[in-house]
Amino acid sequence: MLFILVDMKYTIIVILSFLPFLAAAQQRVLTQDIDHFWEAFDALKKCKTHADSVKAIQQLYLDRATDGLVDFIKVRDFTAEKFVHQIARRPKFYASVRPNTFKVKEAAPAIDSVFMNFKKIYPNFQPFKVCFAIGVVGTGGTVSDKFVLIGTEVMTSTKNQDLSEFKNSAYARVLAGEDNFVQKVKNIVAHEAVHTQQDFVPVDSTGIICPLLYDCIKEGGADFIGQLTAGGQINAGIHAYGDAHEKELWVKFKNELCNESHGNWLYNYDSVKGEVPADLGYYIGYRIARAYYNHAGDKGQAVSDIIEMRDAVKFLEKSQYDQDQR
Repeated sequence: MLFILVDMKYTIIVILSFLPFLAAAQQRVLTQDIDHFWEAFDALKKCKTHADSVKAIQQLYLDRATDGLVDFIKVRDFTAEKFVHQIARRPKFYASVRPNTFKVKEAAPAIDSVFMNFKKIYPNFQPFKVCFAIGVVGTGGTVSDKFVLIGTEVMTSTKNQDLSEFKNSAYARVLAGEDNFVQKVKNIVAHEAVHTQQDFVPVDSTGIICPLLYDCIKEGGADFIGQLTAGGQINAGIHAYGDAHEKELWVKFKNELCNESHGNWLYNYDSVKGEVPADLGYYIGYRIARAYYNHAGDKGQAVSDIIEMRDAVKFLEKSQYDQDQR
């Protein structure tokens, strides 16, 4: 809707097209599950047996789930047993991150700014609801058919948390992030919001199936579009290493890009060693998406192409990324 108000020498254009975004802010962001989790967490202190602990998590947290957490439970196969196990393994971490998790309740305006920016660069954008819940320290963010799902204990973890219970240094480095919560919320919601718009049904005009390439462009493309909309991205920490080793990483990746195995590039916190960061496939996908955008004459169409990419081989060719690395 557009109103034009004329007052003497000034023409004031008031654009109301984003008012539905603002009006629905509180309805779109769910945080009740955070309160329910910590109520269950506190109840564990009074539990005398393992069965009592499982019952407390089930009744006080999972059984009271919002629609968003219901989806989270399905997507990540959460069970009361898993929560009891993880809390027993990492009580210091959970206790230390607790105050941070409540701060996301102030995130609605930040999320709205991301969605409005997304709508500006991608007119077809359809905002999803966002659910902040507590998980088993395995997921920072994911999506369901209706929700962006945020693992708040991961997303709000910083270098100030007690990470002594994490033996894997690669994952500990991820959890030891900066403490700008507003920006972190924007970054992760922006990334996951891209996934809500993507069609995860690949095609390949060449007849060559390249699952690793496809998934890395999907993830890296979400990082790139997320950066355009939020001003930051969730995997910025791997870029210093990636930039310093880009050509050698690309040579290695090219030899594997049609592999079905993702172990060397995605979700590999348990296998990387030394200072090599996990998830370097996000970096490769980001660089390919950025190259596609930079070489495109029509930036608006490039944004749509990145989000709607289904033919990974054709997309790589048009990005000219391989030529840029020679």
